[in-house]
Amino acid sequence: MKHRTSILKIRLNHEERLALVTAGERVGVGPSTFARMAAVSAAGRKPAKPPRRKPDAYRQALAGWTAQLGWIGNNLNQCARVLNGGGSVESSALASIQAELQRLREIVLAYDQGPE
Repeated sequence: MKHRTSILKIRLNHEERLALVTAGERVGVGPSTFARMAAVSAAGRKPAKPPRRKPDAYRQALAGWTAQLGWIGNNLNQCARVLNGGGSVESSALASIQAELQRLREIVLAYDQGPE
């Protein structure tokens, strides 16, 4: 893919910008990418596909949950390392990890059910 090195600035009123944002969201790209694709298409050329799509709300939430699960797993591994080395871990630390895991589970289940 050729690198895009040229910049074109345009002025939009609020309604025009909102239209670009909305249209871009429908196809999973930002307003600038959508405007570029529309302009290139209107000029009679086939626009290059965007390098990546904007993640939808579910994928953004999933990324957050995955990060939280990683942090919980890291804390649990630290406790396991201490215990495997003959040390001791306060029960409150394990209870805290369990509570965080339960909270994350409830968030995921609530999201899956969604508003009805």
